[in-house]
Amino acid sequence: MKEKIKEVWKYLTSKEMILYIVFGVFTTALNLAIYFVLTEAMHTDEALAYFIAWIIAMLFAFVTNKRYVFESKTKARKAVLFELGTFAAGRLMTFAVGEAMIIIFVQHLRQSNVIWKLITNVIEIAGNWLVSKFITFRKKTEQKSAMEAEKK
Repeated sequence: MKEKIKEVWKYLTSKEMILYIVFGVFTTALNLAIYFVLTEAMHTDEALAYFIAWIIAMLFAFVTNKRYVFESKTKARKAVLFELGTFAAGRLMTFAVGEAMIIIFVQHLRQSNVIWKLITNVIEIAGNWLVSKFITFRKKTEQKSAMEAEKK
């Protein structure tokens, strides 16, 4: 048990996790800033504002995750498209959950816009990390094995 805790602590304090958290904070701040400027200052529909903020934050997150967090060196078009596609697909799943929550709890049930935006961000961060770590930016040997298995 002690070894497992040490192993988890080692990963939580690793360069990869620290950078994921730092860029996640930047991505979240960007997402929140865009969302609240659109909804509060420009009176944009909450669902549309959620979508616009999500697109911009997702593209920022892809670049920073690829380059700095997971240090992906892929340059081949097919590999980059795989990364972008799986990255975007994972985020589309968490986006759909968040969008549904905003529509239900903010628009229909008239609950706090701020509280539900923060709740959806927490859900998205956890889901996005899982997709990025284990699908999008997994090590090349793992990707190669997965692609070979798909061909069979």
